[in-house]
Amino acid sequence: MKSELTVPLTPLTGWLAPDSCELPASLRPWLLEPGSMTRRLRQHNRHFSVEWLGNRPVSLTTDEQWLVDAVSPAGICREVILHGDLGPAVLGWTLLADAALQGSGLAELGEQPLGERVFGNEPVRRDHLQLARFAIADNPRCPAAIVWGRRSRLFLGQWPLLVHELFLPYLVCDKELE
Repeated sequence: MKSELTVPLTPLTGWLAPDSCELPASLRPWLLEPGSMTRRLRQHNRHFSVEWLGNRPVSLTTDEQWLVDAVSPAGICREVILHGDLGPAVLGWTLLADAALQGSGLAELGEQPLGERVFGNEPVRRDHLQLARFAIADNPRCPAAIVWGRRSRLFLGQWPLLVHELFLPYLVCDKELE
C-alpha cells in the first residue's frame, strides 16, 4: 500500500496492538482517541481544513481485504491531509471495498471530512485499533519525519472502512499536557 500513497512513506514497524507499544505521552491521547479525529482536531485548532488528495483504485492485501469485507483484492483508497493551525497535522487514508464507494456515499465526499459522515447521528462502531511507526520522506506536502500512526475499522452503516491516520510533525498536541 505504501507505494500507492501520494505522500511517500515507509513502515518502520508492523501494525501492533496498542498495549504492546511504548507511546509518547503527548501522542497517547491522539493515538487512542475513541471518537472523531475531525472533532478532536477542531477542538485543538482555530483553523481546520481537509486537503482531499483523491480516491483511486488499489490492490488490497489479504489482511485489508478481510477487514473491509471485500470479495476481491480490488479496493478504493481515499487519501486526505487534515490541516490545523500550524499546517499539515494528519495524513489519512481510508481503504474500502470497491462496492462500498457508491453504496456508502463516499464517492461524493470530496473535501468534507470523513469523520463528519461516520460520526454523524448513528452510534459508531470501531474495532481492530492498531498502531505503527512510519518514516515520511521529504515532500511538498509535509516535512520528512518519523511519525506514529493508527488504523482502525469503522463502519458507515453496513460498510466497513479501514481508516489510517498518521500524526505529522505540525500536529498541535502540547495542549494535552497543560
